[in-house]
Amino acid sequence: MRCLLSLLPLLLLLPSTLSSPPLPPSTLISRSYSTSLSTITPSLTSWRLRISSRGLTIPNFGSKAIQILDATEDVYDGLTTSVISSDTKSRRLYKSKLMDHLHSQITELYDLQILRVTSDVVEGFKRDMLRNFRVDKKTGKEVEGKEEGGDVLRRWMEEWEKRTAGLEVESLGLLKTPHTQSLSNTLSTLLSNFSTSPPAQLKVMSAIQSSASKPKPPSERGITPTFHLVSMFRPDGFGNLQGFAGYTGKGGNTVTCGVCNDADSPEVLNAFGGMRPPVLRVQGKVNLDVDL
Repeated sequence: MRCLLSLLPLLLLLPSTLSSPPLPPSTLISRSYSTSLSTITPSLTSWRLRISSRGLTIPNFGSKAIQILDATEDVYDGLTTSVISSDTKSRRLYKSKLMDHLHSQITELYDLQILRVTSDVVEGFKRDMLRNFRVDKKTGKEVEGKEEGGDVLRRWMEEWEKRTAGLEVESLGLLKTPHTQSLSNTLSTLLSNFSTSPPAQLKVMSAIQSSASKPKPPSERGITPTFHLVSMFRPDGFGNLQGFAGYTGKGGNTVTCGVCNDADSPEVLNAFGGMRPPVLRVQGKVNLDVDL
């Protein structure tokens, strides 16, 4: 309605224009084109600022675009009625140029709105997915959040439908169906890959680091000893018999037993200064695990 009101002063001037001395057809057609173009420019500029600067859509954009198209065509036809018979070709060419320009502007505004809403929905979906992403601080594994990922996806697709309602201009082929399908595919891909995405992995690392740096309660502090006993049996022989056996008990305590009949080996005798090694040697070791 606002765009129609903006054309009203022009329509009121038509009688005075027709009563003035007739202009050459080419001049009249050119002026009619310029007048029609200047009449719709403020509305288009206002829409563009609303979309680009404020990030808003135009309510009922589709119906308003049709109104502008029809009103502009009617104004141009009315201004050039007198030259229908004298210069039909130029009149038709300028009209085609005018309408093509208007179609281009409306298409661009439609695309800007679709792009804006798509960007808002994708960013909102990512934000909610990250907020809903829960991590076990001890294991670093994902745990169930407050909301299922599928529910988040459906909620944002509903937001898309709500914000794009009334944007379509069917007569110009500006339909949102392909954009809806593309957005659905994008969100589905983000959902399936979200746990391995950089924001999710960063949250996992932050949770693990936070858990590691958290002071432990006094009950978890202390000294834990572990005992390790190693014995070696070295009977007579030249090293042709060797064997080992081990046992690990509760708490990490271990016992290791070995046998090697190398007591008569020249290398062993030299190592012990010409003396035979002890037949049985037992060695113990204590490890202290200090947890502060």
